[in-house]
Amino acid sequence: MPSFSLDRFESCIDVGAHDEAIRMLHVLDALLRRWPYSDLGSLMSPAPPLAALPAHRQREAFVDRASAALATWLSDPRLELTAARMQQLLALRPLIWRVFAATPSGNADHVTSKFLPPASDQERAALPRSDAAKRLCLLFNSESRLTLDIRALWELDRHAAVSLCIGITGELFPGSALAHARRENWLEWLAVHIDEIDDPSHVEASALWALYMHCTYARGAQRHAVKRGINTLVRAELEQFGITDISPADGERHSARTRPLMLVIPERLVKGHSIARTHSRTLSAARQHFEVVALCMPGSIDEEGQSIFDRTYDLPSPIDIASCVRHIREFAQQERPDVLYMPSVGMAPLTIFLSNLRLAPLQIAGLGHPATTHASRIDYVSVEDDFVGDPSCFSEKLLRLPKDGQPYQPSALLETITPRIPDARPRAHIAVAASMMKLHPSFLEACRRIVERSESIVHLHFLTSGSTVLTLMHLSRILARTLTSGSYTIHGFEPYAQYVNSLNQMDMFLSPFPFGNTNGIVDAFTVGLPGICKTGQEVFERIDGALFARAWMPGWMVADTEEEYVEAAVRLATNRRERESLRASMIERNVVQRLFEGRPEVFGEMVLDLLNRQAPVEPPPLRTA
Repeated sequence: MPSFSLDRFESCIDVGAHDEAIRMLHVLDALLRRWPYSDLGSLMSPAPPLAALPAHRQREAFVDRASAALATWLSDPRLELTAARMQQLLALRPLIWRVFAATPSGNADHVTSKFLPPASDQERAALPRSDAAKRLCLLFNSESRLTLDIRALWELDRHAAVSLCIGITGELFPGSALAHARRENWLEWLAVHIDEIDDPSHVEASALWALYMHCTYARGAQRHAVKRGINTLVRAELEQFGITDISPADGERHSARTRPLMLVIPERLVKGHSIARTHSRTLSAARQHFEVVALCMPGSIDEEGQSIFDRTYDLPSPIDIASCVRHIREFAQQERPDVLYMPSVGMAPLTIFLSNLRLAPLQIAGLGHPATTHASRIDYVSVEDDFVGDPSCFSEKLLRLPKDGQPYQPSALLETITPRIPDARPRAHIAVAASMMKLHPSFLEACRRIVERSESIVHLHFLTSGSTVLTLMHLSRILARTLTSGSYTIHGFEPYAQYVNSLNQMDMFLSPFPFGNTNGIVDAFTVGLPGICKTGQEVFERIDGALFARAWMPGWMVADTEEEYVEAAVRLATNRRERESLRASMIERNVVQRLFEGRPEVFGEMVLDLLNRQAPVEPPPLRTA
């Protein structure tokens, strides 16, 4: 892989080598995808003053220089934003925004302000220059303190407004309370206006898929409404690809089969992955009643995953959505599956497309990514009964498994570990084992209140995943504004065995909200670690409390409100005797085993019953008038 040099990147900008600068950004982006926690200091010339700085100061120096270079370059009128360049820069926009977010200000407002339409009601809305909307799409990040009326930008440049709005609302980690409030407001606006996009080719695809996934981590009651518009765009693309539904009346089922065929599209099924932990046993048990066949993206399944199925096939490589969907449709046309099952929808673009295509008489989504799809071709969502919450949160019918109908399995990455109660110490050490997108401002505010109210000193340990070194710098800036100095440590990603050992050294854990923490709870219970969670109406809010109940946790540890959450956390943090007694009981009873007990065969039995009762229905047309 070519190396990235910040000095060379700055030189490219100085001499106007714009395309070479874009190429260098691609190199940096690829580097951080492959090695998310790369040493940023090594990407600069090792001048003596720099080399003497500690690692965190070197990271700050890199970000200061990189953000200054980006701000100068992207606001420079000599940079002509051709269609080809804009397409490349939009693909690089998450990287650009993360660089800005990692700076002390968190944004590039000092140059972004030059491109805003006037905010005054007395002035006629107009962009200050012809390419201002394009510049805003690249420079205005979620942490901007500037006021931008997305409605005004929509009237001036619809493509730019939609591009910017999709980017902001689909951010993995918006950061501050201001950034999250902007996402909530723009999500509401976008859900109404996304249907007015007449050409999906104008939308940057990766940003759209990020929005589908990350809107779940917002807090508004209508957080998922935008998926209806995304699905409309997907169906329009399917039409452009010439890919149509398979009618139940189009061809005969394979009467010679001894078992009906279940076609499974796993987004990822490799050793240690969350889907392998939560769905492997039900898929394997379904083979009692179905021939279970998986079509997989290249590299998305390993030998252990393949052993779950009767047959597995790789989709075309390199990955191309149109080719993959066409290949799956051809397979379905030939094999005539009775059931299409996707353990999760939204963690990969392929499943979003397939959720809008009829390939089998019965189509079911699992809750590997626990959220409704708003897709008309998904007939049912498979969900354990105690996870449901409010059924109106789902657009689909519910296939309600008994609460022991989808037992988990331990991570294949788990090594032998002996749960222990730490020795008495002055501070209660509290684990926050959550991926970056789950660190919502309301949860961090609860953390602040817990720290302030605790009678004994507490220390929070953020064991985060799903990030890069730049995102961790952004998180560090947010926590510095929220929590008192010395009350927390950011650990970042750790290899699984090391991460579980870190949990074993803790006194308790906090599960995040509003989006909960299925596998983090399993990991904590593995070492007998007690914790606090919050419940709610959505399935991703209900899972935590249900897992606590299955593992015999006291009811007071499952909070209904944020105030109850804080009170429960303070109680657990300050009452060492109660906490240690609870942990001793958890270790003695091996409570995590409760999450591995159950009847995985029930899923296949219920799907078979559903299939036998399913009346053939013609699919609705691809597009509605």
